[in-house]
Amino acid sequence: MRPKPPNGWERRLPAFLHPPALLRERASLASERVVTPRLALVFLTAAALLLPWTVLLFLTLPGRQQAERWNIAWGGFDALLILVFTGAAVRILRLSPKSAFVNAAAATLLVVDAWFDVMTAPTTGELVQALLMAGLVELPMAVICARTALRVLSLLEQARPYLVEAGFTIADGRLVPPPGGTPPT
Repeated sequence: MRPKPPNGWERRLPAFLHPPALLRERASLASERVVTPRLALVFLTAAALLLPWTVLLFLTLPGRQQAERWNIAWGGFDALLILVFTGAAVRILRLSPKSAFVNAAAATLLVVDAWFDVMTAPTTGELVQALLMAGLVELPMAVICARTALRVLSLLEQARPYLVEAGFTIADGRLVPPPGGTPPT
């Protein structure tokens, strides 16, 4: 079966922005979407708007800056990490697929933590310490968190064909059991 060309708003996009053919294989996919493809356009627009702003920051911000409430900024960030790690642990123990989200957030925060620790180290000694922490603790932990998130998402992706075969559908972003079936409690 040859994929259908894009229709509607997708047709007005440059060819490289068209959704993959895989997303157009079945006409019913539009009703089965959990997230509208228009959201991708929002993210692409945000990235495009952020690009000149980022260049401006690189060119105009001072190379050195003192910050007020530095202790609260870093303490608050680490408190946020504590909350995310606790949330990840709870979601994992509950066998919740939402652990993918929490682990992805933890991975992101760990990479940001490593980046700012290294970039804001004021002395050579503190830079070495930040690099060691990043290389031995923060980034390996970020990899574990990202891998955990991907494993959970992979399992959900693998389950989809079986759910479709059993008659489940998606409507309004929710899994709908086949007629006569009962939703899980």
